[in-house]
Amino acid sequence: MFKNEITKKKQLLNISMLTIASFLILWLCIDLIISNCVITVSRHSLESDKITEPVRLVVVADTHSKEFGSDNERLIKKISEQEPDLILTVGDLIDRDDATDEHTEYLCSFISELCNIAPVYSCLGNQERSNEDRAALEGAMIAGGATLLELEYQDIIVNGNSLRIGGLSYYRQWDEESGAYLQEYISADEESFTLMLCHHPEFYLWGIEDYPLDLMVSGHTHGGMIRLPFVGALYAPEQGNFPEYAGGFYEMELGHLAVCKGLGSSPEYIPRFHNPPELMVIDLI
Repeated sequence: MFKNEITKKKQLLNISMLTIASFLILWLCIDLIISNCVITVSRHSLESDKITEPVRLVVVADTHSKEFGSDNERLIKKISEQEPDLILTVGDLIDRDDATDEHTEYLCSFISELCNIAPVYSCLGNQERSNEDRAALEGAMIAGGATLLELEYQDIIVNGNSLRIGGLSYYRQWDEESGAYLQEYISADEESFTLMLCHHPEFYLWGIEDYPLDLMVSGHTHGGMIRLPFVGALYAPEQGNFPEYAGGFYEMELGHLAVCKGLGSSPEYIPRFHNPPELMVIDLI
């Protein structure tokens, strides 16, 4: 009798352990599918005395040549649903290992679809910047209709508001060219809302934070790729383990930093986990 009770308890324990393991495996599988296939939208707002009528920005980052549906149909539809006034692409739209022809075709097609929704302003990411066919990639983006900003800026009017949009792909405090560009960017017109596109949020932390920018928009981190409940991002390039600026909207001393978690993954064999693809919507009000 006593042995039978022990056997029953062991059986119940085994069943309980098997049930828990099954739920964990199911959760992992569902999370992996969501984290690599389901496009989410994060929403943020920024109040500024320089904005008199609302302006909606949609940020696209780090697609790494990934497609959501045929010819990115699902992604284009999701972006269109946000009704943006401007679309900002902040780098790494392609993956370094793909052939140049695939890159240019992808970029031109994707950008042209975005331009059918709203004006597109872009900066380069490290994937484009370090590519040996960088000129061809830039040409494809421009041919698609994007305004590509590299150590350049444009003054535009959106919904009656003056915006100064700039872009840079490289910054170091000892780099005279990027330093001179930023100095000119902030000093030429103090009345405009200053919006800087820069793929690397680390550049902000390494010195751009000393310049009074209203908003800098970045990507690059992929949200840390792998995130854990109650812990957050495990790792981001240049920031290391448990990065503070892996994704989100941050109020800094002289301005704001927006870090989009992006849409793809790189390298592709490391899947996103607990970290679904993200479009970032920023309402300037």
